Amino acid sequence: MSLLRDKIIGSAMRIFAQKGFAATSIQDIANDCGIAKGSLYKFFASKEDLLVEVYRHRIQLMFDQVDRIKADAALSPKARFVQETLNQFISFKEFKSSIKDFYELKINDTGVFATFVQQIRSQMFVYLEESLVHAYGPGIDVYKWDLIALYIGIIKEYMVMTELISSPFDYEQMAAFVVDRMDEMVAGLLLSKSTPILESSVMTQFVACGMKGTAVPAEEQLGEGLNRLLSTIQELQATNARKTELNDAAILLQEEADADKPRMVLVRALIGLLQSQHELTAILGQLEKLFELKAAS
Repeated sequence: MSLLRDKIIGSAMRIFAQKGFAATSIQDIANDCGIAKGSLYKFFASKEDLLVEVYRHRIQLMFDQVDRIKADAALSPKARFVQETLNQFISFKEFKSSIKDFYELKINDTGVFATFVQQIRSQMFVYLEESLVHAYGPGIDVYKWDLIALYIGIIKEYMVMTELISSPFDYEQMAAFVVDRMDEMVAGLLLSKSTPILESSVMTQFVACGMKGTAVPAEEQLGEGLNRLLSTIQELQATNARKTELNDAAILLQEEADADKPRMVLVRALIGLLQSQHELTAILGQLEKLFELKAAS
């Protein structure tokens, strides 16, 4: 990497944090570097390409610190998890207002940044999967994706609050507090044996597609959801007659999914029947949205 390219990234990182992505122009960054705008375009084709490089640089710094934490053999699994959590707080704090840009920029559009966000999200999921299993053992495997979602939500919300509140925060205390709460959630899930919301088969596919910078096709999501519905029905604590009734309704749903245009009146009636079994509610909510997408296409 050239010294000038490094300088451009450093300027972009600082100005994006100060002004925000939308308010920053390529000319602003070129002026800060003391170069002509045309010289900057020799390294980056667009402001979006430059934004991607800024985020890539920050995220690499975060993962470099993760590697250092993992290499510390003196840390217990919980102590390592606390240090990894602290690392995320510190890393996100250094993004400052760029975090706001990250969540507000459109990421459903095709383009360099959209693809990058999908890849980074999947990369974070893979990292957190390993991190949580290391902290709590393989016994949490069935709940690991739900725990990842809860953990990310907690981290994100705390970072938003620390930006909104001017009081100083002790990030080491915050990291330990978050991990204590994760301990409680893990214990509660293992005790309750609740049905997970995020199934491993669905999330594995989601992460794999994200690594390639693509979304999971709705057709594939619908097929996976219906398979999960059928398998969940067989695991219910219910009479054989009740299981047969639910299974027949699920098969009819599957037939509608195979049709070019599902009949939404019938789909909603079948979903209504299946929702009378409360254990199926979460799966059916997702399936209804996927059927609506298929019907509208």
